Amino acid sequence: MNTRSRNWFPWKLAAQCPVPSIALAIVLLCGSTAMAAKPNFVITIADDHGVHHSSVYGSSEFQTPNLQRMAEEGIRFDNAYVASPACAPSRAALFTGRMPYSNGVVGNHEIDLKPGVVSLLPTLLEQGYEVVFHGKVGHAGRKHFGQYVPDGVKILGGGGLQQTMTLDQVETFLQQRPEDAPPLALFLGWTDTHTAWPPKEEARIAPEDVVIPPKIFDTPEARVEMTRYVEGAEDIDRRVGQTRELIAKHLDVNNTLVVYTSDHGMPWPFAKWSLYETGIRTPLIAVWPGKIQPSSSTDAMVSWIDLMPTLIDLAGGTSPLGIDGRSFAKVLFGETDQHRDVIFATHKGDKEKNVYPIRSVRVGKWKYIRNLHPEFAYTTHTDVWAKESPRDPKHWAHAGHHWQSYIEAAKTAPKAAAFLHDYHSSPAEELYQIEQDPYEQNNLVGSPDHAAKLVELRAMVSKRMEEVGDDESLSGPPQLLKDFALPPAHE
Repeated sequence: MNTRSRNWFPWKLAAQCPVPSIALAIVLLCGSTAMAAKPNFVITIADDHGVHHSSVYGSSEFQTPNLQRMAEEGIRFDNAYVASPACAPSRAALFTGRMPYSNGVVGNHEIDLKPGVVSLLPTLLEQGYEVVFHGKVGHAGRKHFGQYVPDGVKILGGGGLQQTMTLDQVETFLQQRPEDAPPLALFLGWTDTHTAWPPKEEARIAPEDVVIPPKIFDTPEARVEMTRYVEGAEDIDRRVGQTRELIAKHLDVNNTLVVYTSDHGMPWPFAKWSLYETGIRTPLIAVWPGKIQPSSSTDAMVSWIDLMPTLIDLAGGTSPLGIDGRSFAKVLFGETDQHRDVIFATHKGDKEKNVYPIRSVRVGKWKYIRNLHPEFAYTTHTDVWAKESPRDPKHWAHAGHHWQSYIEAAKTAPKAAAFLHDYHSSPAEELYQIEQDPYEQNNLVGSPDHAAKLVELRAMVSKRMEEVGDDESLSGPPQLLKDFALPPAHE
């Protein structure tokens, strides 16, 4: 609107029209702006779906046409991060807009928020939204996360395993919504990429066609397990397609923001439970016809703590003071390609299965990782269960059949032994150039050429730990490397 028309309305209108006409004109002229309907939000959260594991992010062996369609119709974020590489702290950060040491949920399966920390969901409720959960959105539903899943949130189904989860309840809910229903914020949580994956008999892809990530030792058993993981990712893709079909039937597509993301990386070595990029960088795709430019992408660094403030911003509300997150709406709309200069991440552990505290910072092309206790043996559910109960079907379902193949291979294959040594032990510090080394294989800590950068990032993490009151606590009793049965090193 130019200056002349801004001066003309509504005072010139008042001089020329009777009062009822003024009211009608205001309604008509404002109807498409200030009085426009608030947008609907449909947010799909996958569990353990790594950033590299779809065609959208360059892995053609994954057939994910629905995610690909989302990327072609919207925006792909190439530097989206979670706060922590485990379910509970990652999701707590999402719904509080606070980093783990700010909200109090630092380790996996911890549930107690700090006094005074609240969910951001009530802010959406105050904006008149109907907030609905289906599937694993919080960690184990309202019982586990009652502190930030307030009573105003409707839960259509719990956070059960993928075998029990369908879109039937969502479809029934959408069908029964009245025409004058309030704006909707629907959160969907799918666990197909979380163990246990679909049976190998259901996998579409052949073992010889999968891609084993660079840092993982390649065995026939690992290839079979990877076919199952691929099938899980493709199952989620099918759910995304079905969800968008329901949106087209029951919601105003042009007034609905659809988002796809995941809580952290895949449950394989050097991913989930780690602060490598494959652990904390997440897929993030958003579609909003007429608002978000199709087939766009951005290098802007954003965090999961920013997602709820962004929704609140788009709803016309204001996020509470004191949170760590902030809206990236301008990035969504292509108004900027910048958001955060620095991304911090924290990992404490997962009870006794994973006792290995880690801190990291990403600045530009640089990544620094601090392993607080390099004298500890790094373990996760995968290797612990494989060793504890090798014949327990439940543990096999979650640990997979591939771990024992690594142990057997390490008896004779130097590369397999080196892989297990690398997995179970880490140096005190790690430094990587992410653009040149996306899988973080070349640790530059010992390089004289990068000594200044190491000092800089080391200081950033130390200062951050002090600022947030990082107590460096453990999630359980650690295993010491000196007492741990590593495979023999081969020359």
